[in-house]
Amino acid sequence: MNYYLIFGRLQKNEASFKELEPKKLNFPHPAYALHQKRSLIQVKENYDERGMSDFLKKGIGLLASSKVQQIFFKHGFTGLQFLPVYVKNEKDFIDYAFINPIAHYDLLDPIASEAEDFTDSLGGFSFVFDQIIDRRKFGTTKIEHDCFTLSTYKSNYYVSEPVKLALEAAGVTGITFIPMEFSS
Repeated sequence: MNYYLIFGRLQKNEASFKELEPKKLNFPHPAYALHQKRSLIQVKENYDERGMSDFLKKGIGLLASSKVQQIFFKHGFTGLQFLPVYVKNEKDFIDYAFINPIAHYDLLDPIASEAEDFTDSLGGFSFVFDQIIDRRKFGTTKIEHDCFTLSTYKSNYYVSEPVKLALEAAGVTGITFIPMEFSS
């Protein structure tokens, strides 16, 4: 099975967003979350752009439109949870959700990735220059989810080829797919 890194790609005139206090949408350790109130996401006022794509960028993490969520539900893709949020732009939106990864695998090659600053509080590295996958770890790991993060670097999501194909077929905007890169 082929896997791809989801990388946020700003569309023309797309806004950038931030989470307002109290911030609760960054999870250093993958787990299901339950919030009694939706988090509030607001367009960053220091930019003129106000456009929105199917994947909104919010510092660390992505927000998925209802279109994206329906694709995941229809196909039964696993490995993440959608947490509903309020998005304030020129009007209010309630159909976006924060993508909370609940699956992770130890696949990173920290030397080839030039990983730095491993911290226990993050459960991983705070910086990698490039996400390079250890071929040996990948070959011996049974990946049971369609979507996941790396256990030692959680800033990005990986998806299986069926997820990539379903999102592309639906014409989803705001992301690009980068094939998983392996160390030699």
